[in-house]
This record gives sequence, C-alpha cells and structure tokens, in this order.
Amino acid sequence: MCERVTKPYPVSLGVSSLIGTRPDQQDSVYGEILEHSLVAILCDGMGGLQEGALASQTAIQTFAEDYEKRDRTMKVPIFLRQEAIEMDMVVHDLVDDSQTPVKAGSTVAAVVLQKNELYWLSVGDSRIYIIRGEEMMAVNRDHNYRLRLDEALETGNITKELYEQEEKKGEALISYLGMGNLTLMDVNREPFLLQPEDVVLVCSDGLYKTLSNEQIVRIVKEYLPDTQKTADMLTETAVLASLENQDNTSAVVIQYLGE
Repeated sequence: MCERVTKPYPVSLGVSSLIGTRPDQQDSVYGEILEHSLVAILCDGMGGLQEGALASQTAIQTFAEDYEKRDRTMKVPIFLRQEAIEMDMVVHDLVDDSQTPVKAGSTVAAVVLQKNELYWLSVGDSRIYIIRGEEMMAVNRDHNYRLRLDEALETGNITKELYEQEEKKGEALISYLGMGNLTLMDVNREPFLLQPEDVVLVCSDGLYKTLSNEQIVRIVKEYLPDTQKTADMLTETAVLASLENQDNTSAVVIQYLGE
C-alpha cells in the first residue's frame, strides 16, 4: 500500500518589527503558514491617540482568533470585510482598568494566500506591495485626506490652488480601526494570482516613508530566498537611514514558491 505524501505549502514567510526612535512600540505583526494557506496581518497603532499599542494588539488578536474559527465555506473577501468591521468595533469599545473608554486607533493591512490566490484587506495607510521581477506595485490605497483631495480635484470640485493649500494636511487618516461605523476599506473581490517567485510585502509607514521603492527592491533581491533575513534587513536599513526620528518599522515578507 502506498502512503499519500502531502507536500508542504510552497511559501516562505519572514516577519520583522523594530521600535525605531519612538518611546513605544505601537506596531503589531502576526504571520502564520498553515497546511494549505498563509495568513498575515500588520497593525500600526495611532500614536496621536491613547493606547495605540493596545489597539494594534487587540486588532491582531481578534483577527487571528476569528480566522482560526471562521466558516470554511465563507468566501475570503466576505470574511475580510466582516472582520474589518469586527476589529473596528472591538477597538472602538476598548476600556481601561477603570472601565473608562480608551480613545484608540490602528491601521490594518492583512493578506490571505490560498494556493496562488492572494486576497487583501487594508484600512488606513499601511501598505501591501507585490514585487515581481524588478517591478513593485502597491495594491491598496492610503486612506488619508489626500485621497479625498485627489478625488475632489479629479471631479473638478476644488481648484488646484485650494488643493495645494489643503495638501499640507494630506496625511491625516480618514479611515482607521477604532473610529466606529467603519465603511472605507480596500478588499479585492477577485484573487490576485501570484506567479512563482512573486513577493508580497506588507509594511507600516515607517518603512515606505523611509526607503524608496528602488531601495526596497534591491534589498529583497539581495537577501531572498531567505524571507526572514529579507524582512530583518528591510527594517534595519530603514532604522539606520533615519536614526534621529524613525517611526516604528515593521515588515512581512512572503514569497510564493509555486507548485
């Protein structure tokens, strides 16, 4: 009798997070390779609000627990949309030890990979990139005031002069976990089909605001196929590049190796 041999899921995963020069680490990251899938999530707690670390940790824990007990028949995009709303409410309802409401918030960027099918969720301004060869593309939008300004300028609802006046406030988030009644999120309805050797990079703004796309691609190419080393070098390079004022910096590096 022949035994059935189950091949391991053909992906590699690396996760790295550094505090930078900030007094607190408000980034939280989770990644796991399962038998037939991979799940990874990165949350960047909002430093301008109380308890950003608590917000990001709570969102990560909620997502991980809900993904484990999810209805396996549910389509991934539906799960991701529902989970964004669930994380938003959980963070919104946080209280401290005296049961006083905590004003907390966090971004989220999450990916689910099944076979070669990539799904993603994002709220806020953490980013999800796909690197193929020498090309690097962000697949989600930054949910900030600049997004609204760009839309208004494109439709002719504001002038170029007003756009330039308002643009200095462009990085202010307009959507994040914890705001309550979340509606603005990015979830792809149809899967993005990965090719062998494709890389998925999930990162906080501490990385992409410090390193250029060219720098990121160069590091990825230099240190793969070791995804853990690649993730470590991305965060370490970002911190070394901006020692005086470097935000918390986190990266999840996933390489799809193909069937």
